Amino acid sequence: MGKQESLSYYYQFAKDLAKAEKELKIENWVQISICYGYGHQSVILYTYDLPREVYERRMWVIRWRVARLQCQYPRNDVYTSFYYYDNRSGESLEVSSCLSKLISAKAQITKAERIMKNYIEQNRHKNMFFDENTDEELVKFREKLERKKLECAECEKRLELLVERRRNNQ
Repeated sequence: MGKQESLSYYYQFAKDLAKAEKELKIENWVQISICYGYGHQSVILYTYDLPREVYERRMWVIRWRVARLQCQYPRNDVYTSFYYYDNRSGESLEVSSCLSKLISAKAQITKAERIMKNYIEQNRHKNMFFDENTDEELVKFREKLERKKLECAECEKRLELLVERRRNNQ
């Protein structure tokens, strides 16, 4: 795979992830804590809780606040701590979180469907004896894809229940 192909692969995967986030109605938020000290002696000086897009447009505000606090506390380390989460469900968006795994699984399903579609189109044009219903590889692929879709649907239901519980508790 050349550089151009691998780059387009990553762009496509990023689009698939964005599509999955949109389907799941993910609201990307970030909680930013500015702290000083070290280890268990840390003290939170300031906290922001805002949409991720706002943070990405206004990063300078956080850097400015950290610089100002570093001047106020020159003998201590001033640092930031970030917590990315979905505001709708309250679930973490860390790499190992259930929500991140669900987003990734939905993106993989989209990718698998695209691969299957390309496989069918290519075989229809190149193989006159091709039959979608009897092709062994395609039948196995579809079965595996259906299992993956069922798993994703169950995870989505759990997410919706979590969102409902969160709304009822507020």
